[in-house]
Amino acid sequence: MALARGQYQILGVSLSLPFFGIAAYAAFKQSQRPSVKQIAEGAAQARKMTAAEVAEKIAANYTRERFESAAFSGAEAELELTRGYRKILVSSKRFKAANTGVEPLKKLVAAGERAEATGYLYVTLGEISSNSIEFARENNIEFIRANDLAVFFSGKAKIQ
Repeated sequence: MALARGQYQILGVSLSLPFFGIAAYAAFKQSQRPSVKQIAEGAAQARKMTAAEVAEKIAANYTRERFESAAFSGAEAELELTRGYRKILVSSKRFKAANTGVEPLKKLVAAGERAEATGYLYVTLGEISSNSIEFARENNIEFIRANDLAVFFSGKAKIQ
């Protein structure tokens, strides 16, 4: 601004305001995300836990949002979260597996169809194949990965 003459300083300041607003919004959004350290700590904490314990930690965030949590009777999922017409199955049985393929997702969806589920949460710390991502997109499956676990473990997950 020191280079601009008097009449152009106001124009320069006013034209730069939107960029400051965008930067402030981006900084706010970034502050809401877990840090790399928090993600690593959450993943390490999860590796020490059983699948049922991980599912319970996730379910705690949903019960704060008036979901009811119950054990799922089948082998494909640990928990069933319900609120109104919504029924979500939580599967964390294979969360320590290095790779996630389509087969466990197909089994989860088949169990969900029998239980009339409207959505699915699949917990994984490993890599997800492109076929699995496509299958999940088609069948309303949400993956919970290491960065998501850090948010769920902190209790700051935003449930819709």
